[in-house]
Amino acid sequence: MLIVSNQGGGSKTETVPTANEVALQTPADPGPDPFTPSVETTPVTASPAAPTSSRTQQTGQGGHSTSPAALHSVKGTSEGLYAGTMSKPSCDTERLITMVSAGDKGRAWASAAGIEQSAIPSYLRSLTSAYLRVDTRVTNHSYKSGMVTEYQSALQAGTAVLVDAQGVPRVRCSCGNPLKPPALVSGAKYVGKPWPGFQPASLIVVVPAPQPVTELVLVDVQTGGWFARLTGRAEVVDKGVAPPKGPLVPGIPPPAPWQMGTPSAGASTSGATSGSGSASTSGATSSGATSSGATSSGATSSGASTGTGSASASTGSTKPSGTTATTGASSASGSTTTKSPTGQTTTTTAAGTTTATAPKTPTATCATTQPPTPSTLPPCPSTATATS
Repeated sequence: MLIVSNQGGGSKTETVPTANEVALQTPADPGPDPFTPSVETTPVTASPAAPTSSRTQQTGQGGHSTSPAALHSVKGTSEGLYAGTMSKPSCDTERLITMVSAGDKGRAWASAAGIEQSAIPSYLRSLTSAYLRVDTRVTNHSYKSGMVTEYQSALQAGTAVLVDAQGVPRVRCSCGNPLKPPALVSGAKYVGKPWPGFQPASLIVVVPAPQPVTELVLVDVQTGGWFARLTGRAEVVDKGVAPPKGPLVPGIPPPAPWQMGTPSAGASTSGATSGSGSASTSGATSSGATSSGATSSGATSSGASTGTGSASASTGSTKPSGTTATTGASSASGSTTTKSPTGQTTTTTAAGTTTATAPKTPTATCATTQPPTPSTLPPCPSTATATS
């Protein structure tokens, strides 16, 4: 049991906290002199935990505690201690590896984590991606001018971390800092701006499970459901599980969905570009298809001529003067062409009859009509006489 006394925090400071200070850090706050930029994939906002009367600390004026606050321990493999998004990591481990493996920073990072520098890639790939579900006390680090400094901090629920196989948070993803279990602080003073629902009495200390485990049971931040995430591997492997039987460990809140933040700007930009490109391509294709169907003169003209020819043949009527038929229909193979006295050419094909206007040249030399129609031309001889 870790016992600390505390004071309400003031404004946030960018300096490293002193020995008796505990920095209050929200998920997005990298703290003083972080090792790296954030490698968190998708921010989340945790719902404030409801205060528990038996653990609520009474404070007097000015925020000074009137009784000591007990930070109780929770085993790292306890069900529901961590949260996650099904099949999605909370941290970009490979990106972190590229930023902390080499040079002086790599030597400093390995020293703070308690490992050899050459083991950084394999060590980070063995950790499990998750979010804290409870405000948690840890030993944090800062890095400046090749030097590492330890300081105490309280991480708000919703903080993205990398966890070892015994359930202990080992890396904070918003700053790339190694993490260690917290140290006892006498007369501790909490510095920084408290978040809604923060109570020193609600802080926990994560202690390692007796043995490494092959999976951690997490709460799904999107649905509030349960799933198990395999440990000891770089890739995320999840499976749905039934809710735990019996009550959760004291200090762990009941499951509930959280508010999801916006992914990195690069991912958002990429998605928007892809969507715009698809819409543009779709629009061009649709426009092309519409234009082709609406303006294709071959298909439209041919269809109209055939329909007109068929109608003339079926009714036996003569088309009005000036109607134009397609040249292709008039010259079709096997057609029969006749000329009418009005100067029109009629072509009969298998598809029907097409009528075209011939040049107005006076070629008639006799009249084929009979009275009462008057004519100034001599009567034409009969067909039989002409044939003979």
